[in-house]
Amino acid sequence: MWKESEQLQMAEENRRILEFAQQQQTRESDRMALRKAEEEKKDQVRNQLASRLAKQNEEATELQQIRDELAWEEEEERNRLRELAEQEKRIRTRIELQEVERQQLHIKAAKQQAEREEDEKFRQEMLAKFANDDKIEQMNAQKRRMKQLEHRRAVEALIDDRRKRFEAEKAAEIKEIEEENERQRLRQKIIEEERQKLLQEHAAKLLGFMPKGVFRDGQDLSLFDAEFRTNFEPKQVDYFDERNW
Repeated sequence: MWKESEQLQMAEENRRILEFAQQQQTRESDRMALRKAEEEKKDQVRNQLASRLAKQNEEATELQQIRDELAWEEEEERNRLRELAEQEKRIRTRIELQEVERQQLHIKAAKQQAEREEDEKFRQEMLAKFANDDKIEQMNAQKRRMKQLEHRRAVEALIDDRRKRFEAEKAAEIKEIEEENERQRLRQKIIEEERQKLLQEHAAKLLGFMPKGVFRDGQDLSLFDAEFRTNFEPKQVDYFDERNW
């Protein structure tokens, strides 16, 4: 009886152990299944997120590409308009130059015509004077022709001499104008250098009390350091503005 009872007890204990092991296995299987489901769900979420990010990146790339294309098209349009403007400017300049050249040619032709008429008038007057002085109407035909030829050579020499004197006077006048322009340029340069020197010597002392217009442009300000330029901007005073009094 004791052995039978012990065997029953051991069988019951083995059954409980086996049942416990089966329960543990079931729980582990359930845990693994739950973990697998959670991982699958996480993978699904990650895949959805990755897909969404990829789509956003794709859309951002497409948007940037569209922006780049628009920027390129705008730049191309600006270049095209600039090229057209430059081409129109070149055409206008060429037309203006042609018109100026035409006017200059017209003026030159008119001037040459006037000079020819003046030379011809002078020629006829001098020929008449020489003929009258030498009384060629009293000479025979051969002597008269020789004298007339002599007169024409003399008149042509006078005309050539007068033309040379006129050209020399004109060249001297042009040279005088150029020299006067150069003197004016040097005078203005000296005045400007003295003005800039005075600015450099006294502007810092008068900062805050300096009327507008003393500094003509940025080139004047470039004579000073960055600190002076920074302090100068807000402290300009217009003494002709009643609000500053």
